[in-house]
Amino acid sequence: MDWEPGLSIWKQIEKQLLTDIADGVFSPGDKMPTEMELVRRFGVNRHTVRRAIAALVDTNVVRVEQGRGAFVQEQILDYPLGAKTRFSQIVSGRHRLPDKRLVSSEVLKATATVAQCLDVKLGTRVIELFSVSEADGVPLAVATSYLPAARFEGIVEIFIETKSLTEAFKRFGIDDYSRKTTRISAALPSSRVASLLKQAKNRPVISTESIDVDSAGVPIEFGVTAFSSDRVQLIVE
Repeated sequence: MDWEPGLSIWKQIEKQLLTDIADGVFSPGDKMPTEMELVRRFGVNRHTVRRAIAALVDTNVVRVEQGRGAFVQEQILDYPLGAKTRFSQIVSGRHRLPDKRLVSSEVLKATATVAQCLDVKLGTRVIELFSVSEADGVPLAVATSYLPAARFEGIVEIFIETKSLTEAFKRFGIDDYSRKTTRISAALPSSRVASLLKQAKNRPVISTESIDVDSAGVPIEFGVTAFSSDRVQLIVE
C-alpha cells in the first residue's frame, strides 16, 4: 500500500478498512481479519494495527469480543417498550424483514414465579415456547414465553404457522392485548442463548421479564427475553 505523506499510518489503515466496509468487502456482523493478517497485509507492526482498530471501535464501526476478535458492528435497532409492543411491527417499521423461529416447546408445571406472573395456582399446566426473533436474518432476541395451557391448547402449531404470538392469540379470540409490566436488567447469556444469538458468552445481553394481559386484565403471557446488546437498543415509552 502506498502511504500518504503527512498522515499517520494507523489513520490510513483505518480509512482503508472503512472503505472495505463501505464497499461490502466486510458486511455487518462479519469477522474482521486478525491482527497478524492485517500486519501482513499492510506491512506494519501490531501496535499500528491496534490503533487503527481502536479508532474503529471508538466510532462504533467495529466491536471487539474478547477471545473472538473484531467484528463489523451490525445496524442497531431502536426497540420501543410500551403498552403495545409488537416485534413484527417494530422491525417492519424500520424497513427490515422480521422473522420468528420456534426452537422448542414443552408443557410444564408452573413454578412459583410463573404462577405468580400468570395469576394461576402453583403447578398449573403452562406451555413454554422457546424462540428466536430475527431481522433480515440477524438474531436480535431469544425469548421464553409461558402461557396458560388450559386457555391456549394447540397454540404451538399455530405459532409455528404464523410465526407470531399476536396472530396466534387472534385464533383464540384475543384481538388486542397490552403490556402490564416490564423489568429490565443486564445479564450474561447461557451457552444456548449465546449460540442462538451468535455471540460470545461474555457479551452481556439485555434481559427483560414482561407480563401481557388481555382486554379484561387477565395475564396471557409471561415472557423472559434476552436481547443482543450489540444489535438492539431498548426505548422505554
